[in-house]
Amino acid sequence: MPVPARTPQGSVALTEWHDGDATNKCVNVMTVYENRSDTAVISITQKFQTLYTPKHADGEYPDDVDGPVKTLAQDAGIAPYGTRTLYWQVCTPELASKQNPVPLDGTDSFMSEISAQPRATAWDWAQ
Repeated sequence: MPVPARTPQGSVALTEWHDGDATNKCVNVMTVYENRSDTAVISITQKFQTLYTPKHADGEYPDDVDGPVKTLAQDAGIAPYGTRTLYWQVCTPELASKQNPVPLDGTDSFMSEISAQPRATAWDWAQ
């Protein structure tokens, strides 16, 4: 009779995140995860709430609007009680047509970029 797998003790926490380079279709997000358990983590699934600035006239600065939620997964390889930085490319090409084109002089180019905020995190334990 097989012995049941031991239940991991602890959790995984997202301790830090930053938006990096962005376009009106994709944004690179850096995340730091802390494995607060006695078991290694083999993969992370992360949801991201995307945001964008809608089309607007020069001199207007509208608030960001929620875009779609994107769910991504990748191998994590976080040792027990370890920390790992993971990088995600969150893409929503469907938002490009809802934004102003990037200005030729680069001024206020952030008004033509998407951003992404981490939401729900899930993980798979090593066996």
